[in-house]
Amino acid sequence: MNRLLSKLRDRAWPRIGISSATLARACTIVLVLALVATITGWALEFSARRTPSEPVRPVAVGDSAPRSQAADIAPVAFLFGARPGDDGSDIRLVGVIAQGTRGRGIALLAVDGRPPLALRAGEEISAGITLAEVRADRVLVSRSGAVQEIRLPAKPTPDGIVKVR
Repeated sequence: MNRLLSKLRDRAWPRIGISSATLARACTIVLVLALVATITGWALEFSARRTPSEPVRPVAVGDSAPRSQAADIAPVAFLFGARPGDDGSDIRLVGVIAQGTRGRGIALLAVDGRPPLALRAGEEISAGITLAEVRADRVLVSRSGAVQEIRLPAKPTPDGIVKVR
């Protein structure tokens, strides 16, 4: 095998009239030019300034989400386990997105049978009622200084799944 490769290496290319050393140099030059063209194209692509299709508007940290979208949250509330109907309380916890262990986060709360609203910890639910803390399975609501705990409703086990011990 080595003899065959050495014969091919030493032999000049008779049809083209180029020696193998010259052919190797020509291939190297072509590959280097292709590499330079690729790197140049990438550099131009990444350094090009693009304008966004829609202007970026800064949002202040303290601004809360507009409350006009409450009807759009109903499908999300269903994903968190909300069931249609009223359980007799004026505030019902639909879902939580807890943030760490300090009681920060977002809670989906349905007040007086209305569609759920997404509220951050510290926001006012209604007059005199504030969402104090958001935990992984419950929220703490402050009613004129008195703290009330509202837990997430327990989800029933789906049919067909058997708990194995």
